[in-house]
Amino acid sequence: MTLTTLWRALTRRWLFVVAGLVVGLLAAGAVILFSPKVYASTASVYVSATDSAANASNAYQGTLFSQQKVKSYTEILVSDRVLAPVVAQFGLDGSAADFASDVAVASDAESTLLRITVRDGSPQRAADLANAVTTRFIQVVGQLERPRVPGAPAAVSVDVVDQAQPDPEAVSPKTTLDLVVGGVLGLLVGAAAALVRSAADTTVRTSAELGAAASGGVLGVVPVDKALRDGAAPATVPAGPFGEAVRRIRTNLLFADVDRPPAMLTVTSSDSGEGKTTLVIALAAAFAPTSRVVIVEGDLRRPTIGDRLGLVSGTGLTDVLGRRLDLGAAIQTWGGGVDVLTSGTLPHNPSELLSSAAMADLLTTLRNRYDVVLVDAPPLGPVADAAILASGCDGALLLCRAGATPRDRVADAAGALAAVGARLFGTILTMAEAPRGGYDTYGPRVPAEAPRPQPPAPHSPPLGTPRPTDEPQTARNPLPDAALTRGHVPGRQPVQVVTGRRRANGG
Repeated sequence: MTLTTLWRALTRRWLFVVAGLVVGLLAAGAVILFSPKVYASTASVYVSATDSAANASNAYQGTLFSQQKVKSYTEILVSDRVLAPVVAQFGLDGSAADFASDVAVASDAESTLLRITVRDGSPQRAADLANAVTTRFIQVVGQLERPRVPGAPAAVSVDVVDQAQPDPEAVSPKTTLDLVVGGVLGLLVGAAAALVRSAADTTVRTSAELGAAASGGVLGVVPVDKALRDGAAPATVPAGPFGEAVRRIRTNLLFADVDRPPAMLTVTSSDSGEGKTTLVIALAAAFAPTSRVVIVEGDLRRPTIGDRLGLVSGTGLTDVLGRRLDLGAAIQTWGGGVDVLTSGTLPHNPSELLSSAAMADLLTTLRNRYDVVLVDAPPLGPVADAAILASGCDGALLLCRAGATPRDRVADAAGALAAVGARLFGTILTMAEAPRGGYDTYGPRVPAEAPRPQPPAPHSPPLGTPRPTDEPQTARNPLPDAALTRGHVPGRQPVQVVTGRRRANGG
């Protein structure tokens, strides 16, 4: 795992890192808040050898003798002989061994100075205990170093250098140190959790991962558009990263296969909620200025296009297949020249209806009448409807939601298309993070003192306005070397949607 991979994993799972930091600080704060305060007080004594001879050699020997004594005195200081009387004097809870854990003895190398530190919950009592231990220690040393010859001076003397004084500053808990340690440990735990979660994450997040999972090319990456997040329908391709991604997909489709250019495509995905309907509508709006486009709602289980576009969903595809309605009467017009064939009455056998001969004949009719046919199909994971539709079209587009769809689900969806002989023209990564410094930062340079010109608002015919079909027009086929003439569609009655009802004009 490279540093770039680690950094990417941490940035994607930054909430784990932040949560670890917060938990670490809270834990440190709890320790500081609920831990009893402990104070310390230190007394120091000086150990020296007694020698009446005042010469340098004896003084040096006396210093070495005192240093050797200091090493043994550190053990005597925490012995029961020294501490037991102090415990009894102050009425401390526990034994002398328990009190020894609160007594610390320190001395520097080649030094005869001993520092006696006592810890207690009260600063005054900590000082009193340290002085009492010092006094008792001097008494014990005097008993142990008592000369055998009566009247002779003791070989070693212990003198108090500094008496212990109360220190109001608590030595535990240490607020700053505890917070720093808690924060660092929390960050480490959060980073470890982020890396583990990233290693266990099998969802597709990049176009490279999508191409590897589907074993096919990636036509584009569509970022999240805030305006479309609530289910709005783009009457025209919006500006910004989302619109540029849709236009790039349209261009890639035009050159996907020069010999067999795709004119009838099934748009599907592995699971629901991956942006199929939104992309179908946006692609239709992108093709509409130069092509005759029709959207076919192939999802006969959970249709949404009618509600998204404000069209009538009660009659449509199923009524045409059941020969209850003519194709020309069932097609509705939306936006800037996009025809829509909604789902119609929901059947109890969608798969059988989509695999019928009537559906094959309908697709052939639509292919002859339109330049681009976009079929909004249900997901491949739950049902087989999308595979049936893809087998009757030129191919399929497989969508994958970034950070939500597992790689194995994408591979299964691609395998389902291959199993029915449907061609996969490419995959599209949807709802990805918007690129930084892309479309919005590229454009003509405008002087700082001059106001930036605002583009005119796009104009599209009102919702439900039918396209004029009386005057012959030159075919607007986006595919190479296509020469068709657009005119009145035989057997079709243009439909205008007015306040939720459909009425035929010029029929």
